[in-house]
Amino acid sequence: MHWLGRNRLWVLALICFFWTGLIFLGHFLPTTPFLSAPWRGEQSFEDLLRHEGRKTAPPRDFVFLGLDQSTLQLPPLAPEEVAGNRAFQLLTERPFPWSREVWALLLDRLFGAGARLVIFDLLFNPPNDGDPAFHAALDRYHDKVVLGANFDTENALQAVTPNDALIPPPQLQDARVGFVNFWPDTIDGKTRAAIYRVTDRQLVGLPAHPSEQVYESLSARALAKIGRGNDVPRDFRGHMIRFSAPDAFQARPLYEVFDPKLWHANSWLRRLATNFCSRHRRRLSWRSWAQQDSLLGRLLPSCAGRCFALERSL
Repeated sequence: MHWLGRNRLWVLALICFFWTGLIFLGHFLPTTPFLSAPWRGEQSFEDLLRHEGRKTAPPRDFVFLGLDQSTLQLPPLAPEEVAGNRAFQLLTERPFPWSREVWALLLDRLFGAGARLVIFDLLFNPPNDGDPAFHAALDRYHDKVVLGANFDTENALQAVTPNDALIPPPQLQDARVGFVNFWPDTIDGKTRAAIYRVTDRQLVGLPAHPSEQVYESLSARALAKIGRGNDVPRDFRGHMIRFSAPDAFQARPLYEVFDPKLWHANSWLRRLATNFCSRHRRRLSWRSWAQQDSLLGRLLPSCAGRCFALERSL
C-alpha cells in the first residue's frame, strides 16, 4: 500500500496508457473481436447524428436525369412525333442500350439551352452504334462534360473506361473521365466517405507514393470543369459525405428532354432556358443521390451554372 501511495501517479499513467493503446489498436485491427467495439460505437453514434440531424439542402440548379421505366418503355407516341424527332427514332428502334447518337443529341439539347456541365454517371466501355457521333460531341463540348470510369473490384481492380473510339487512351488521364467508385468503411462495410484521388498502390492497400500516376474521381473532374478545382481535397483519404434527405434528388425521365411539349411546358426546363447561370453547386453524391454521390459533392463549396447528371436507375 505504501509503495502504491508513493507511485500512484505512475500507476494512473500506466492505466491510461494501456487503455489508450488498446483503443488505438482497435482502430488499426477493425476485424478483431472486442478491440474494435469502441470504434463501432462511435460510428453508430455518428450515424445516428447524420440520420436524425439536419440534412444538407439540395441544390436548386442541379437536374438529375434518370433512365427510368418511362424512358425505357416510352409512352405512346404518334407516328408523326417519331418521324420528326431523331432522338425518338433512336429510342424506339431498339431496347436499351440505344445508339450512342442519343447522347450526342442530348448534349446538343442541354448545352443549347445553357447547361454549364453535363455529368454521365454511366460506363461507355463496349463499342456501340453511334460512337463516332458521340465522340464528335465529346470533343465539341470538351470542357463541359465528364464521363464515368470504374475500378472493377471483382476483376483484380481492372479499370473499365470509355472505349477508345470515344476517348483515346489513356482515358483515366483525360480531364473528361473520372472514377465512380466509393469504398466502404473497413470496420462495418458502410459507405460514409468519398475519395477524390487514388493511385495504383492505394488500390491494393499500400500507401500512395508521390511519383505515381494519380487518378481523379468523377466529382473531382466535375469540380475542375466549373472552375472549382482548387476545392478538391489533394490528399488520398476519404472525406465524410454530408448527406441530403433520401428523396432530395428526384430524377427527371430522360425522354422529357426530347419531347417538345414537355421541354417547353416543364418549369425546370423553362428555368434552364431562361436562368441557366442561376446559382451554384457541387457534386453527384453517393449512389442514390449523385451517381453517383457521384456526382457534384456535398462537402465542397458551390459552383456557378446549372449541372446535369445522368444515371441509370432500373
